[in-house]
Amino acid sequence: MPIIRNYASTDIDALYAIAIATGDSGSDASREFNDRDLLGHVYAAPYGTFEPELALVVEDQHGVAGYCVGALHSRTFEALLELRWWPALRRRYPLSPVSGADWRTARDSNIIQMTHHPPRSPDWLVDAYPSHLHINLLPRLKGRGHGRALLIAWHARARAMGSTGFHLGVDPRNASAIGFYEAMGLDRLSPAGATVTDDVLWLGARDLR
Repeated sequence: MPIIRNYASTDIDALYAIAIATGDSGSDASREFNDRDLLGHVYAAPYGTFEPELALVVEDQHGVAGYCVGALHSRTFEALLELRWWPALRRRYPLSPVSGADWRTARDSNIIQMTHHPPRSPDWLVDAYPSHLHINLLPRLKGRGHGRALLIAWHARARAMGSTGFHLGVDPRNASAIGFYEAMGLDRLSPAGATVTDDVLWLGARDLR
């Protein structure tokens, strides 16, 4: 029976592996990258490194098969990464190849751009929902209630630490993920008078159903 447990530093490789295995709207993105660590550098590893108390994993007999990671205070977390995470990655991945043939795919280049110009949640969103998270499950655990249990456990942990609301971004084409989040009680969010952009759909909640 899969169990949810606290993240441990020895789980870092699993975070990277799951990030790439779910990086195409929940499906395997490994064919889109020549460097399969890039997604984990942005969306998984920094959370385990700097906010391990808000990192949970779900493990079955085959190993870690899912995670929910997040930050209690999004702006504080962004500032921390600017000091202690992005500089090393920028040296490792310059915006332009230093010499020789360019090994980068379009997806590689896109994520490398993010390490130099990190994404920031909009102010209107962070003001109302200051925490944020990323959650991913390998296919073998999907559709069996483990995502729901993982999100509930993460939310309980975040609330106990003082979170007053959390948000996340999802690809608007990922209908199954959007349906899951809305069933859990997350609302679609946008600033007053604005329409949802075509590259990210923001959702958030203060409580779960």
